[in-house]
Amino acid sequence: MIRDSKAFFIGLIMMVSFMGIYAYMMTPSFGNGRNGLEFADDMFNSISKGSVQDVVQGEIKKAEQWNGNNIEVNLKAKDEEQAERWSKVIQAVDGSEVNVNKEAVMVKADLGKILANISEDCINMYDNKGDVIQQKYDTDPRDATNRWYNISKAIVKDLEKQEKFKESIAIQQYQQKVIEPAYNYYGVDAEKAGNNAGIMTFMMVFYLIYTMWYGFAIYFLCQGLGITMSKSGKKQEA
Repeated sequence: MIRDSKAFFIGLIMMVSFMGIYAYMMTPSFGNGRNGLEFADDMFNSISKGSVQDVVQGEIKKAEQWNGNNIEVNLKAKDEEQAERWSKVIQAVDGSEVNVNKEAVMVKADLGKILANISEDCINMYDNKGDVIQQKYDTDPRDATNRWYNISKAIVKDLEKQEKFKESIAIQQYQQKVIEPAYNYYGVDAEKAGNNAGIMTFMMVFYLIYTMWYGFAIYFLCQGLGITMSKSGKKQEA
């Protein structure tokens, strides 16, 4: 039962307008068949990618310190098929020696050259040049990058067994700052935050107002229906 018709109809109008804007946001009206949420997601992904470029380049530069550091590791794949897939990409590393025995992959290589090879692939992934990776390994670019990620994890595991902790830590940091961004941002166009300050400000202000709009709509509807919240008082003993 409506107790305050004015408050109820204010809330109703606000809720209808809120739902109307939401319905429009869900239509493919924001370019390339995207709805509003997809447009916003793509925008922030692009800006996020642009913001980590320096981190990626810095980590690639640091990897050069491992040039001339030879490692010998025994990698354990989950099955023979994965071992063969690992072998194919590792063989792309200049001077590497790879032997496969069922699930075991034995590798002798220069750690710096391994990281340099991965860096080259990750730069191509980061620049959305998946065709270069496809041609190099004859496989999907994401699959190739995922292979390197799993290979590097296996290398870390064996290096830790050998108590080569400096090398293992360096590779783990490299995974987080180079391989993962290359994989996650593949296909995303990089943008600088400064070049999109206007639309970013609009989107944040809109989100704030839109959220408050919904809250006030609920408030007025409840007030119109006589639904209120009050602080209960303490019972006094006689």
